[in-house]
Amino acid sequence: MANDAFGAATGKVAHVRGRLLELIDHGDEGVALPSERRLAHDLGVARMTLRRALDDLTTAGFVVREHGRGNFVARPKLVRRLATTSLSEEMRSRGLVPGSETLEFRRLPAGPRQARTLRIPVHTPIVRFTRLRTADGDPIGLETTWVADEVVPGLTPADLNGSWYDLLAGRYGIPILTGRTTIEPTLIDEQGAALLHTEPGRPAFQLDVVTFGANGRVVECGTDIFRGDRFQLTAELRPVPAPIPRRHARGVRPAGRSTR
Repeated sequence: MANDAFGAATGKVAHVRGRLLELIDHGDEGVALPSERRLAHDLGVARMTLRRALDDLTTAGFVVREHGRGNFVARPKLVRRLATTSLSEEMRSRGLVPGSETLEFRRLPAGPRQARTLRIPVHTPIVRFTRLRTADGDPIGLETTWVADEVVPGLTPADLNGSWYDLLAGRYGIPILTGRTTIEPTLIDEQGAALLHTEPGRPAFQLDVVTFGANGRVVECGTDIFRGDRFQLTAELRPVPAPIPRRHARGVRPAGRSTR
């Protein structure tokens, strides 16, 4: 009997979650939901059942609760793993439609910074492009990429509407094998705010990325800016293997060790 009651309660919560999601889908971000008393009455459920459903939606990022003010429509953050996977692939795996608009595309000689990172001589021809990334049509980030021109011969802006990593692997035979990302908090400037449909000074993530192909060769580098209110980063943490002690030749003492 207890299990039956628990199952019925769980089913009611799921039903209320579904009804609330329908309400959220028709509301703009930041719009207040009706009061809990009103929602419980309209949905014909107990306040406790309603609160459990709201708790689930708050955890999932669909609802923002403000103490003393109520519940507000939110948009769930895009969660991206820190791994060598494309952003387009991450979005599709979460049921979102990835989008990309090329804002700038130039061929120019490499400056000292890009040449050092790409491990090429200064003034080597490179391609630099900036793309606006969207999820279900909503702007979430700006990606600026530098790559040696000889790595991507014939590249045009029209080629950049899909996954950049898929393009590298499919057309140019250069799969991304490993990468390095440095993450810093930053604030969105006026130009970025206009492109990302937000306000200047809002928090964002800045990701400085370098990727590597076969034999450890640098493929490309870039700087990405993603909205802090729409983006969440996750990483899988693993223990670092302990270093293997080095064996020393007989009669030779390790440097720095006491001889007493």
